[in-house]
Amino acid sequence: MRFGVVAFVLIVVAFVLVSRLVPPRARLPVWILIVLAGVVPWSSWMGHAHWDGVEWVPFTRNVRLRDVVLNVLFYAPIGYFLAARRASTRRNVVVTAAVVGFALSVATELSQVFSHGRFPAMTDVVSNLTGAVIGAWVGRVRAR
Repeated sequence: MRFGVVAFVLIVVAFVLVSRLVPPRARLPVWILIVLAGVVPWSSWMGHAHWDGVEWVPFTRNVRLRDVVLNVLFYAPIGYFLAARRASTRRNVVVTAAVVGFALSVATELSQVFSHGRFPAMTDVVSNLTGAVIGAWVGRVRAR
């Protein structure tokens, strides 16, 4: 439980800091760097993949509501900052956020295939994609 609270606070504080301190055009790339720094297993790389550890079917194995909520929250700023950045072309921002969120999520999950301490899961991809879409929708509604 403590991890979830700490992670929640860190995500919210990071979002507020990026929103207030980073120039608008740089917010999306900065948030993507934050995601990469937090999700890619930088210290536990192995010389081989462990494909048998991948959860290929979402929401089927060891799903914790805490992890789903944190993944959605962690990726929501991607869509939100994308919506703010693409104010002139708001119509397709939700689709663009879905593509960006999906691509980033698949890339980070694939990096975890080479770490025995991390567990790549399609549940995470679906949660991350959902967060990016929700963030874009909120950003689009807020811009109106």
